[in-house]
Amino acid sequence: IVDAPVKPSQIRGEYLRKNIHKEWCCGSDEFIKLFAYSLPEAITVHVDVDFAFYQPMDDLYDAILYDANTVEGRLARSRIQMERPHDPLPAKIDAFVTRDWPQVIPGRKAMFQAGFLVARHDPSIVEQVKDVILEGNFTGGYQRENGWGSAGYGGYVGAMAMQGLMAYFYDIVRPNTAVEVNQCRYNHMGMDIRYRHAPNFQKKKKALHGKCRNDSPDDVCEDCMVTDVDKIFNVHYTQCRKPWNCIGQGHPGGRKVKPADSIDTNAGNFDHCMKLIRKWHDTRADFEKQLYDITKDRSILEGQSGSYKTEYFVGHCN
Repeated sequence: IVDAPVKPSQIRGEYLRKNIHKEWCCGSDEFIKLFAYSLPEAITVHVDVDFAFYQPMDDLYDAILYDANTVEGRLARSRIQMERPHDPLPAKIDAFVTRDWPQVIPGRKAMFQAGFLVARHDPSIVEQVKDVILEGNFTGGYQRENGWGSAGYGGYVGAMAMQGLMAYFYDIVRPNTAVEVNQCRYNHMGMDIRYRHAPNFQKKKKALHGKCRNDSPDDVCEDCMVTDVDKIFNVHYTQCRKPWNCIGQGHPGGRKVKPADSIDTNAGNFDHCMKLIRKWHDTRADFEKQLYDITKDRSILEGQSGSYKTEYFVGHCN
């Protein structure tokens, strides 16, 4: 157990020092994620707790482990599913990330989605990022010159914490070392990537309505709301709600009676979300079966006796 690498009182920049505690979700405590880079393994996979893996990520691991000019390295790189397939790959890949495009107004900087990271072991990153935090060069507001380094890395959820910080770090401080993978296949959230609903939707910006948020030069972006479930490597259960919360209804805005009691059908597809929810519950049921086969403890199976929408929750909900 370790403390966060930086205390707010240590930050020299006044705006960040006085406001970091307000940042969603975790304020300066989220910086503890930086210690993932110092874990002893050659590669670290760091994800949030509301995350599930459904396919192996060997190509990402091999692209980090093997040099670009080796047979293994070339093969792994050829299989990487990138957000913009024509982006050049760096000579040495230190990390794979996704960006939080569903928050972005087209043409503005995108934060990283801090619930997913595949990274090379490199403790020096902890100290280098810590120096950026301690300097505290962060400009508040929603203008283009906001955020970290006054370079536009601000104004969105998580901007003062890991989401904005690591986007700034890999874009400005250590450029050409991280690769952005396809957000519909990795760290999948099932959110609408076109600019037509909240978050951060402005009716007055009519010229931007319907455009891809992901900086695609040809306005081409995969519709994550209907991505084939069999093509998804892993899922981050955010937009589709937590599977254990047993939410089996959809409603525009995500609120039918009380906040967050529904899947937001403005930002996602209800049927797609329920397929993902079913996949999580199938995985849980399979684990319960295997655990019962080993222990013969019938109390393990009692959790499958629920009757609420069993076509999605397979008995785990009432």
